[in-house]
Amino acid sequence: MAEIRRVLVLGAKGTLGGQLMRLYPEATAWDREDVDVLDSSALEARLDDLPSLPLAVVNCVAFNDVDGAEDRPGQAFALNAEFPGRLAQWTKEKGVPLVHYSTNYVFDGARGEYRESDAPAPLSAYGRSKWRGEQLVAQHGGQWYVVRTAVIFGPKGESELSKKSFVDIMLELAAKRDTIEAVADEVNSVTYAADLAAGTRALLEAAPPSGTYHVTNHGSASWFDFAREIYRITGKSTTVLPVPSTRFPRKAKRPARAILLNTQLPPLRPWQEALADFLGS
Repeated sequence: MAEIRRVLVLGAKGTLGGQLMRLYPEATAWDREDVDVLDSSALEARLDDLPSLPLAVVNCVAFNDVDGAEDRPGQAFALNAEFPGRLAQWTKEKGVPLVHYSTNYVFDGARGEYRESDAPAPLSAYGRSKWRGEQLVAQHGGQWYVVRTAVIFGPKGESELSKKSFVDIMLELAAKRDTIEAVADEVNSVTYAADLAAGTRALLEAAPPSGTYHVTNHGSASWFDFAREIYRITGKSTTVLPVPSTRFPRKAKRPARAILLNTQLPPLRPWQEALADFLGS
């Protein structure tokens, strides 16, 4: 396994980007104030102006507003599909491996559990944009890795656009309410950002064949399960009531059960263990 130190991290001030920078302190870190990734000529010029060629490019940039994508599909496809496709062309020309992240929302949830080779069937504009991004990276890339993950939690990123994780939201609610409601009929994989970053580094160092890889913590949870575990670990007395997803109407349709099976890489630890680590830190 070759150690890779000189990495370009795009979206470096987000939740995942922040964890990657902890593992790659020598990395070149770009965020939205450093380059407009949707300006293809400016992006290419900035990439070509790097003082030395990175040994890998890791793309954490995404349009991740699932419901917002229903109203702004053009923006979602520009950021989640067209941009990573162009980035893959550049990394191929330079002979540099590319890591690009995708989501369990490329699946419709009918099968419940999904291997890397299962055919996507997204239900939402967001899911379709991420699936198109996967296709373009595979089509244009040289050495490329599409890493599918789901329900990321961890320290909030530095960027003002970095979203609060479900853990942050549940802890804020516990400070205000004795009882909360959480959806019990949507089940996903769960992923600690620090473990995903470590899994990304291990993937780059192992340098397996180009392809799609699932990287999540072991196990799965509904939002109800997740909330209860957060309060159990933190000793909160907040009562969590299970409710159907229809209790919180949303624009984008979500898969009812979209668990990512990791069949290509060494498994990550159970999500409950990772959550306890995060909440204890």
